[in-house]
Formats: sequence, structure tokens, C-alpha cells
Amino acid sequence: MGSPSAPQPVGSRIVPPDPSITSAIGRHHTLGTAIADLVDNSIDFGATHVLVRFLMQGARPVGLEVIDNASGMDSAAIDDAMTYAKKREYKGHDLGHFGIGLKAASLSQANTLIVWSKRYGSPAVGRRLCRETIDTGPLVEEFSTTDAAERLSNAGVDFAMETGTIVEWQDVQTFLTSSSNDEQRAWTNRTVQELVNHLGLVLHRILERDELTLTINTFDVLLGFPGPPRPVRAISPFSYRGVGQAGYPKELPVVVGDATGTAQLHIWPHRDKGPGFVLGGRPETESQGLYVYRNDRLLQAGGWNGLAASRPDIAFARVALDLTPDLENHVTINPEKVGTTFDDELRGALSRARAADGTTLTSFREDAKHAAKIAKQRTASPIDAPLPGGGLPVSVKDAFATHTEPNDTFPIDIRWSILPDEQVYEINVYEHRLVLNARYRSAIVGHRSLELDDAPLIKSLLLLLLEDHFVGTGSGAKKKREEAAWQAILLAAIGAQST
Repeated sequence: MGSPSAPQPVGSRIVPPDPSITSAIGRHHTLGTAIADLVDNSIDFGATHVLVRFLMQGARPVGLEVIDNASGMDSAAIDDAMTYAKKREYKGHDLGHFGIGLKAASLSQANTLIVWSKRYGSPAVGRRLCRETIDTGPLVEEFSTTDAAERLSNAGVDFAMETGTIVEWQDVQTFLTSSSNDEQRAWTNRTVQELVNHLGLVLHRILERDELTLTINTFDVLLGFPGPPRPVRAISPFSYRGVGQAGYPKELPVVVGDATGTAQLHIWPHRDKGPGFVLGGRPETESQGLYVYRNDRLLQAGGWNGLAASRPDIAFARVALDLTPDLENHVTINPEKVGTTFDDELRGALSRARAADGTTLTSFREDAKHAAKIAKQRTASPIDAPLPGGGLPVSVKDAFATHTEPNDTFPIDIRWSILPDEQVYEINVYEHRLVLNARYRSAIVGHRSLELDDAPLIKSLLLLLLEDHFVGTGSGAKKKREEAAWQAILLAAIGAQST
């Protein structure tokens, strides 16, 4: 008896996806990745200036704008940009990938997206898309040419904007909801710094070419007054100072069938823990591994993608991999552009790859491990100190990195907040945070301040003074006596300074 034949279909039909699927797109965006996606669009359209602006009502952020002087859009182009089902044609050097970044990134953070734009020779245009319409089929609303032209002419930027685009978020759901003005200011300062770090990292190659001026500021919508601009500067994960490990960097040819590429192997100098190494305060174990680029835009910062496990003794091993169009066929890029997945063919090719001198990925990791061991043997006993996070200028963080050895895996953020009168500071070991009492901010700083990086001398001295309080050394009773004494002395000093 022969085997039965496989059943064959007798008909077919197209089943369109449920409109609600679009609401699931972009759910893994953070505020930083969403804004980075919008800046990518600005760069793709030729922007030389991009401003990220937090709209404020007093201490509270109430909206956000990304403004550029790129080539802009006409009516047809903006309709395409606001359409979920329509993917634009990308050029070979474009940073865009999926064609849904504007909508997915914006509506992952805000309930309302408004886009104003003008292309050379075309009238100004404006469109609005609300998240509440997504599940039933996105409804795009159109503004008049007059309103769009007026909105663009009153952009309030310090660069020429004959053409360009304003992307506006209203009713942002990921902003802080606290009723405390101090907490709102602290959140905004911290968020701006995190955004400066994120954009400086993922766009570092583009920023290094000086083709783009990227800034972040706040704007009081009631007073019509902008805050000071925060420039975004390149933070390169490969910009170590001085000479790296002997023989490195090395080129590692990668061949996957007809696709070819090159990975570059780096071993950071053991004592250099500047901005390019800490990458905004990231733990060393998360910063080792692969740095994957597409068109000079960083898609992945660290991790081994199943090729190996992260280990503390190879924290200085980093690999830069540029995706060629052919290699992209073996890589899945997540929609938020903060990670990649390699297929088995690419992982196998990387495992087999050999440099001209025979170095493989495995031997490279062993070299990094050996270099760290030798460096520690040659280095005198380090001076321990907490690793500074947010709240100190970059120059001070560099000094800590150069002259001390971090004794904690996580950086210590220094923030201002209202504390009881008897406390000058508060230590939160579990959240790796040193909180200073905002009641005494003017006395400590010497003047009224809302700057994130103010009072660097006092903050640095407190970090050094409280070093063992963050790492659990010493007896609990002794720490309590020390803290009581230090709080009393500091309160007396503040009182004497205020009189």
C-alpha cells in the first residue's frame, strides 16, 4: 500500500492583518531610542542642525519637539511618512531601516504626534496622528497650509530653516508624573544627560565628522524662554587615550558565502577608563563584546551574540563590526536599533575567522584576559573610590577614572532632592545613589542652581569620604557613628556659611 498523497489546497484568499497589530509596534522603545529614531530620520534627509527640545511648564515637561533643517516633505511625502503600511525607499547610506520609525517611536511615548514640514518649492504641510485611532485604522488629520507655515516660521531655533521639519509629541506618557517640582527638575536634568549620552554614543561616528550639530534644550512655553543648549558630543567606544595593547587593533576578515566584511579587534588600555570606556556609566561586563554598525550608526553596544559569555576578566575586549549590505542578510536588527541577532552562518563565520597573524576570536579573548592580568601585576595597589555616574562634569569623571580604581560595579548617581532638615545627604546603596538635600543647595553650590553638574568639589569630596559606605566594608556600628558625626559637622558648616 503506497503512502497517501499530501492534500492540496483548493483555493486561496488574501487575509489582511488586523489594524490593531500596528499598536504593538515600538512597544520596546525607551525615550532615548525613540528620539534617536527621529534624529536618524533628520540625518537621512540631510539635516546639518537638529534640536531636541523639551517643552516645559515651569518645572514640568509637557511635550517634546525634534526640529531640523533637513530637506523637508511636501504633501505626498508627509502622507507617506504618516502611513503605517507604506515603506519609503531607502538609499544605501540611510539610517532608516523599517519605514515605521516616525510613527512607532513617537506613539510609543506620546498619545499625539504632529508633524510640520516644508520642502523647497512646496507649501508648508502639517499632519496629526493620535494613538487612540491606531487599533481601528490610523486616522491622519491635515492642517491648513497657513497654520503649517506659521508654525514653522515660529520654530524659535538659532539656525536657518528655509526647509525642514518639526516633529511634535503631545500628551507624553513616559514623562514623570510627580507633583514635586524638585523631583520634576531632577528627572528632567537626569533624562537630558542620559539622552546626551545615548545620542553621543549611537551617533558618534557621524558627530565625529562634524557634519551635524545636535543639541538638546528646554523651552518654557508660558514665558517663551529657552534654557541653555546642551551639545551632544561624540562618545566613541574605541577612542582610548594613548597606545592600546601591543599588536592591536587587528583586522579579522569575515566571510559568509559570497558576503564579506571585516571585524576590528580592540583591547583597551587597562588604566584608561574615560568616557569612551564607561559609555555614560555602563558596567564593564555590559560594555565588552560586539559593537555593530550600519552606515556608521551604532546598533549594538556590547554583548557577544551567542559567540561567547561575558566575563569580568575580559572587560577590555571590544569588537567593531560594520555591516555590509550582504552581511545584513545574516543579521536581524531589532526595531528600536539597540540590538542585533546573528544567524548561524554569521556566528560560524566569526568563530572560524582568522586574522593575518592567525588570531581568532577565541585567542583574542585570551589575549584580553592575559593583558588585564599583566596590567594588574604591574600596577601598584589602586586607590579605591566609587565610580561617578550622573551629577559630575565629564572632566571630573575622567580624573576619577585616571587616578582611582572603581570599587563598585555600578556608577553612583548624585542627585538633589528634599530630605529631612537634619540630613545633608542620604546614601541609597541598593539604587547606587547619593542624594543631597535640596534645602541646602544654594549654600552648598554658592548660588541658586538647577544645573545637573553643579557643586563638583563638594560632590567629589563626599564620594571620596563615603567610599566604604557604598561597598559594604567596615562595621555597621562604625558607619553609623561616622555618618552621625559627618551629618552634624556638615550641618554646622552650612549654618556657618549661611550666616
